[in-house]
Amino acid sequence: SISRRYHAVSRLTKDGCWGVNLGGLLIGAGFLGIVLGMAARQTLGSLIAGFVLMFARPFEIGDWVEIGSQEGFVTDITIMNTHMRNFDGEYVVVPNDLVTNQAITNRSREGRLRIHMEVGIGYDDDPNRASEIAETVLAEISTVANNPAPYVIPSEFGDSAIVLDLRFWIDPPTPQARWRSKATAVEEIQRRFAEAGITIP
Repeated sequence: SISRRYHAVSRLTKDGCWGVNLGGLLIGAGFLGIVLGMAARQTLGSLIAGFVLMFARPFEIGDWVEIGSQEGFVTDITIMNTHMRNFDGEYVVVPNDLVTNQAITNRSREGRLRIHMEVGIGYDDDPNRASEIAETVLAEISTVANNPAPYVIPSEFGDSAIVLDLRFWIDPPTPQARWRSKATAVEEIQRRFAEAGITIP
């Protein structure tokens, strides 16, 4: 009868089929569906971001970029991920949905990069003379571009020094050129200042 069939189905749902608890299976299937849905959503987001990167082209393979907290050279761009090699030689993979949601700095795009440094001189020293010496030093560094020419200006009064603002360009922009130019500038400016009797407090 219909009544007996209804009670049989109710018993089957409650007690399980062949000793299996159907309620537990349904709950597990629900959790699995949620997990798969989240994974599919993330995958779809990376796919869409990959197409956006391909059309927008904020960087290309070989570019020196900074993406969020990661900095290095782009080695590969796929639909799902952007591959980089940082300055420690580590292989970094960044999902494209994270790439498109973070600030991207491309240091290779313009073909040159401006470097900013500061140095302080004593209040008894001549800031114009110190600026001339620093500009001469920067112009003599092989990795520093001549156009536009480097320039140095007194920028502010510090607690114990007059601060000089040094700005110059490197061309082409590479991490090695940046490190080498800054290291050479520090060494040579310190030496020339000492020869000229200009103090660095």
